Parts: sequence; structure tokens; C-alpha cells
Amino acid sequence: MSQLLENFYSELSSTYTTENSDVFSCNIKLNPEHEVYKGHFPEIPISPGVALIQVIKEILMNKFQQELMLTEGSNVKFLALINPKETADFQIDFIVKKTDHTFDVSANFMNADKAFTKFKGKFKSVQ
Repeated sequence: MSQLLENFYSELSSTYTTENSDVFSCNIKLNPEHEVYKGHFPEIPISPGVALIQVIKEILMNKFQQELMLTEGSNVKFLALINPKETADFQIDFIVKKTDHTFDVSANFMNADKAFTKFKGKFKSVQ
């Protein structure tokens, strides 16, 4: 499975197991030197919302070993700007309900009890 965001982030740890796949957390570190920040924005880098949703998708694809496609973003909130030069470490808490080929997902980007991004949506397995 290819990653769209090569070197955008690295996963430091995860509580995911096949037995614990419905509720888990991942700790990630954003790469403040990534190319995306040269255009968004050079002086004050801000993580694009679409890139944060892509991180969620890529973690899910890696954990569930399935190619996924976003089909619905029913509730997406960007509560605080993410400048990776100021805050690069995040815990993403996942709640996943899998039915047939659909993943109902809730994911929250947190750092030190501060919420940065909240996502609720659906991904579909691409067969």
C-alpha cells in the first residue's frame, strides 16, 4: 500500500492489535521539514487539513491491511492550527466500527489533553 504522504509523519507507537482493533491509539510525530510546508506556508508552517485526514486513512490502511477510500466526512473539525515546528507529537485516538467493506471512523488528534482535530467519517475498502 503506497503512502501519499511519504515522510510526512512517523508512527512512534500504537495500542492496535487484531483483538483490539475497534478502539486504539497511535502516537505520531510530524516532520516539520516535509515539502508540503514549503507551500503551506514557508514562514509559519501549518499542517493542511486534507493531509491530516490522509494520515488517518494511511494509519487505518496499515493497521487493517486494506486499501481504503474516503467516502464520507460527516463531521470534521479543525480546532487548532498545527504548526509542526511548535507541536509535532500527537496521539490519535481511533474508534472503528467495521461492517462488511465499510469503516465508520472517529479519530481525534490530541497533544497534552488539547484537541487539535476531530474527524468522523466513513472509509470503504477498495477491492
